Amino acid sequence: MLEVRNLNAFYGESHILHGIDLDLAAGESIALLGRNGAGKSTCLKSLLNADPRTEGSIRFAETPLGAQPAFARSRMGMALVPEDRRIFPMLTVAQNIEMGAFAARDGRKPYTLDEVVDLLPMVGPLLSRLGFQLSGGQQQMVAIARGLIARPRLLMLDEPAEGLAPVIVDELADTINAIRKAEGRSLIVTEQNIDFARETTDRLYLLDVGSVVFSGSWGDFDRNGDLVDRYLVL
Repeated sequence: MLEVRNLNAFYGESHILHGIDLDLAAGESIALLGRNGAGKSTCLKSLLNADPRTEGSIRFAETPLGAQPAFARSRMGMALVPEDRRIFPMLTVAQNIEMGAFAARDGRKPYTLDEVVDLLPMVGPLLSRLGFQLSGGQQQMVAIARGLIARPRLLMLDEPAEGLAPVIVDELADTINAIRKAEGRSLIVTEQNIDFARETTDRLYLLDVGSVVFSGSWGDFDRNGDLVDRYLVL
């Protein structure tokens, strides 16, 4: 599904990602872990060509992406739910979600609003509210719904559990796992919450200062007991 080789990313003259290699199979879910500033968000934005200048090779669904712009990658089936959610405050929840349908790939109908609500029941009671009337947890669910409506093959979630109450985090984990099962969708989840990442993904990559310092299964991660102290504890 996704093959990344020697990915480097830059903001101006600042070199943020250093030679990232990453693989994701169809229907698989992986976590990108790391402290703030490790390069997790930059990695997702680089995959979508959504800001950083990049070098290296990215193949999606066996197609080299080259210099294709973000909108073209979206039309191929890639979707990013950003960390800051970016809900339009003066649009209703229904309108916010329906905006995402414009990214549906050629020849593929987006979900209807009712189908999205079936996958994310928590957004159903919110459809008539305006964006500025939502709590943080509600905004996160709406942002995910907006990313999902175009039926992406790859959904990328940037720090989805950040700032949410524990009970909402548990509900969100259940929601993400349900999304995974829908149409065999692939997921990349960036997180600092290890328990949440473990619950929603199959394996992980650990980033530090823009480089991959570990990749493997959760069992491999647990057997390397010093990784948390070295790369995740603030």
